Amino acid sequence: MLSSSMETIHQTGALGFTKTSSNALAIIGGRVSELDGKIFAHVSFGKIVEAFSSRYDHIYLSSPLKPYHSSEEDYQLPDNVTLFEQPNWKSTADSLRHLDGIKASYRQSITAADHIFIRGNPVAATTTLYSYCARYKKPVCHWLVGNPMSLLKSHKRSNFLKDAMGKLFVWQWERKLCKGRAIANGVFVCNGNEIAERYPSPRTFTTISTTLSHDDFFEREDTCQGDTINILCLCFIRPEKGVEYLIEAFSKLQVEGKKIKLLLAGSRDRYLAYQQKLDSLVNQFCLGDRVSWLGHIKYQDIPELMRRSDIFVLPTLSEGTPRVLVEARANSLPLVATNVGGIPTSVTNNYDGLLVPPKDAAAIENAISKLIEDPSLRKQFIKNGFDRTKELTTDSFVDQVISYFTVND
Repeated sequence: MLSSSMETIHQTGALGFTKTSSNALAIIGGRVSELDGKIFAHVSFGKIVEAFSSRYDHIYLSSPLKPYHSSEEDYQLPDNVTLFEQPNWKSTADSLRHLDGIKASYRQSITAADHIFIRGNPVAATTTLYSYCARYKKPVCHWLVGNPMSLLKSHKRSNFLKDAMGKLFVWQWERKLCKGRAIANGVFVCNGNEIAERYPSPRTFTTISTTLSHDDFFEREDTCQGDTINILCLCFIRPEKGVEYLIEAFSKLQVEGKKIKLLLAGSRDRYLAYQQKLDSLVNQFCLGDRVSWLGHIKYQDIPELMRRSDIFVLPTLSEGTPRVLVEARANSLPLVATNVGGIPTSVTNNYDGLLVPPKDAAAIENAISKLIEDPSLRKQFIKNGFDRTKELTTDSFVDQVISYFTVND
């Protein structure tokens, strides 16, 4: 965190948030769509843009513009957001075909703004992006949300050659990223200590991902009070999420006098082989009537799902600081998660959750059983987790980022 003795240029606005004296912010990243002159984004990105838009007079957005499709998750961005459209590239490899359009969007947004905020990794044309920030002397903050190298190492994704090429690409991108930050005298804001330790610098800081507002909290003293205990896992169901270890752990759970159900929520139709593997495990352990596949859950429906659940489990093999763990605690859920990536930055073992090794079904089973059988521990985690997440809101994250810009001013 910044020293309290540092001079800042912030002032408190009428709504109580930090108002920066700089007029415009460029946001690089995300994906948006457009309809009838209005810009829409996924809610997780849209809430960040909206929070920044209340601190700056104008937001210049450099994002790929995808075709609009009707969706309840489309989040309309404020009127003070202007889009400098990037071509709609589908992947980092595909972006190589659109470098001229991407670079033009970078230049337009950077020259128009006072501060530059970059979201995500890897970013297309990283060297060019940072060279523009340095050339035009614009303070830049890059939010690193995940560890792509850790993700590649978490499981075999393809054949040896493709996996090796992927790791080589990430290694080259990381070199460009660190060199660019140094040239532009930029700031890294990293989701968790693991990522921060991978990109060390005098201007590297940690954060915890969140899209919560103060209206999103739900307080209760305890869970596991009904005849059925609902264990919830909510994630994009793909190989690096380790769902097979949760299914194995669940198959061994027994609680006298209670039914136990496993609710698996999240899209699972993109990785067919993994989906078949998980279905096979459910059949192997004869869990058909105890495991519910809920499919994709709309963002606005997540709170209700969490509030009818009793324990949250995330058996992931690679993560930054997943928002879902913040949301679970904000909805008074005791939780079990793997001790990987930035999760230990977000969750403190034996304080507001239980952390277990990855790929360890026995450890997951023991942790869930411990929460079910120990009401006092469960209540302690619920209270500590709820209290801790009160400070983990979108507004607090945005104010944190703005404070880092003053280091460069």
